Amino acid sequence: MNTGSKMKGVQTMNHPDYKQEKEYLQTVLDYVHDTLPSLAAQKDELDARVAYAFKHMNIDNPEQFNEMTVNLSLLHGQKTKVAQMEYALDKPYFARVDFTSEKPEQHYIGKMTLLDDLKMLITDWRAPISSLYYEGRIGEASYDCPDGTITGEITLKRQYQINKGELASFGDIDITTSDEFLQAALGASKDRRLGDIVSTIQAEQNKIIRAPLYEPLLVQGAAGSGKTTIALHRIAYLLYTYEKKLSANQVMIMAPSRFFLSYISDVLPDLGVNQVVQTTFADYVAECLEWGKFEIAPSLAALAEAINDGVQSTPRMEAARLKSGLSFHEVIDRYCKYIEEECIPVTDFAVEEYVLFPKDTIRDLFLKTYSYLPINKRGAEIEKYLRSALKKETPAILENIEAEYDRYVADCKKVHPEETPERLAIMKKIFAERNELMTRIKERSKTVRKQYMKIFQLKPVMQYYQALFATPELLEEMSRDIFSHKECQLLMDECRITGKKKTLEPEDLAPLIWMQKRLFGIESDIRHVVIDEAQDLSEFQFIALKAALPRASFSILGDLHQGILAHKGITDWEVLSPIFNVTPLMLQQSYRTTIEIMDKANSIIKQLYADGDAEPLVPLAVPVIRHGGPVQMHVADSEIAFNISKEIFDAQEKGFRSIAIIGKTIKECKALQKSLTKQGLKLQIITEQEAPYEGGVLILPVYLAKGLEFDVVIVTDAAQYSSVELDVKLLYIATTRALHKLVIFSSAG
Repeated sequence: MNTGSKMKGVQTMNHPDYKQEKEYLQTVLDYVHDTLPSLAAQKDELDARVAYAFKHMNIDNPEQFNEMTVNLSLLHGQKTKVAQMEYALDKPYFARVDFTSEKPEQHYIGKMTLLDDLKMLITDWRAPISSLYYEGRIGEASYDCPDGTITGEITLKRQYQINKGELASFGDIDITTSDEFLQAALGASKDRRLGDIVSTIQAEQNKIIRAPLYEPLLVQGAAGSGKTTIALHRIAYLLYTYEKKLSANQVMIMAPSRFFLSYISDVLPDLGVNQVVQTTFADYVAECLEWGKFEIAPSLAALAEAINDGVQSTPRMEAARLKSGLSFHEVIDRYCKYIEEECIPVTDFAVEEYVLFPKDTIRDLFLKTYSYLPINKRGAEIEKYLRSALKKETPAILENIEAEYDRYVADCKKVHPEETPERLAIMKKIFAERNELMTRIKERSKTVRKQYMKIFQLKPVMQYYQALFATPELLEEMSRDIFSHKECQLLMDECRITGKKKTLEPEDLAPLIWMQKRLFGIESDIRHVVIDEAQDLSEFQFIALKAALPRASFSILGDLHQGILAHKGITDWEVLSPIFNVTPLMLQQSYRTTIEIMDKANSIIKQLYADGDAEPLVPLAVPVIRHGGPVQMHVADSEIAFNISKEIFDAQEKGFRSIAIIGKTIKECKALQKSLTKQGLKLQIITEQEAPYEGGVLILPVYLAKGLEFDVVIVTDAAQYSSVELDVKLLYIATTRALHKLVIFSSAG
């Protein structure tokens, strides 16, 4: 990559500032050594308090509960401080920027803020002034902070390599990261987890990380551009910058799978961030709904089924396509309005023949006055009116009845002035009717409200959803002018299949969460959502998320070239414009792979645009200037397991720590795992069961490889991938997982 900067040599002992830099490092380390014991003691004390509280707390005592909540929060913060200080003993900072505005300032930039009697020893990488390191150049520069824009001059930018508290080297640079430091970072061997990039964040990445909280963000990032890492660093930045408005448990990161979450699990804690909500779309919906004994099929199950069967599409995938778009959203919205109409009473609210509330008044309350509320909460508001009416009107009704029957008595006395047996009989009948009516009204007034309110009671969302597909006439009516009879039949057929298995398809989740929001409402304190691999979410999912989390801002990251769920996912970012009012930002630079590997990968993805003058929908990846060995191409023959084992042993001897063998189907992966076991290799295999990522050498089908990266990637048989769009994207994903070495076997030679 041509950064436009030249390192002035990685200089150490001969540099005129060497002694000064050594002394400053020692000052920082001494402060950390002196401070750490007291911080650790405070942590241990809080730990003991919390443990005691858990053992002896009375949960019905609000004071004890509040005290424990406070101590838990303090303990969490103290643990983070101790971890940061322990890390500082190894690598306290990684850069320095000297900036003169009103006066000269030196800022040593690290992963934390470190103050000694108000003297800033280390400046957090997220602080506003740190953007000078990531984006500024020597000379005139400025940065934005809460006080406004600060202008001045950068007089020095310096990078450090500090290991185990020892100054290994340092050097002066112009812009973000020198070639030497960046190459060293990119050339390092990969372990089992994604790592942070605070010392090598590039200018275009920094702009995305520091984008304002309340503006929606959409990033189209090429393979290897650091989308996931940027997303995680953005979370850390937002929590630092908006600490008074945003807490960690108000931030949600939505990843494609639990396996992927385990892969990225170390990054946020390494950045001093904990308690962020980490979930998948399926797990989020499961928390919001109750669906009994139903299980959710794996998110890639339908695709995996098609790939493993060697077909491009199935009825299951076609049903998924129908359920994922705006058309089905219209069907479900129409269905919610149908349910809403079913909740409106068709009779007046009356006690006997005495009308307290006309049905038209109740209809207006339900559809207009309380339209801003979920349907189930409207009934509760209307019930307040009914209760008030009963309390106010029942005594008046009884008084009217008494007055009315008093008139009957008076009329009787006029007709029968003498106390004859006939008069007594009539009077007795009048009093009996009056007493019976008043008793009936008194008793009825106790039950009429509850009985009347039954019309407003809703069934669970799952019951409504199942009823839609179990009742042909209902689905046809809700789908009128939207889906054909054949499409409705397909949806019902697939629903019957999943119903027998007691499973839900991933495509059922967006309509379910939408219905939950419309019918019952969803309580949420989430204020920011980060969505990774966003191209595999559907339009309906985005609409449902926006509705379910109305107070949240969104950071959305993905790559259309890796969109393997095109039958239901996003194929053009433009569809998100009306939902979020956002334009995609482009990250074209790829930092993951070598030039040789990316050239190979780009030659694969270009097949999508081979016909005519088709232009790429999104830019092709441009690799950073990092060379490696050529992509190795081998014939996949009967000795494939032996040849793969040789590649594995060779890679391990060269110090590579993470190696992925990527097959096309799970059947192929399992067969290869069995063959490699005979070669003395016991390897983890990744399946749709989403086991935690253990690192080392593993085998996985290509459709589960997205978002991951490895030192070495071995593609088992490239000849299995045709020129159709899905296969092209799958092979592109497989090849772009490699950091340093790519080996491709092919039965076609």
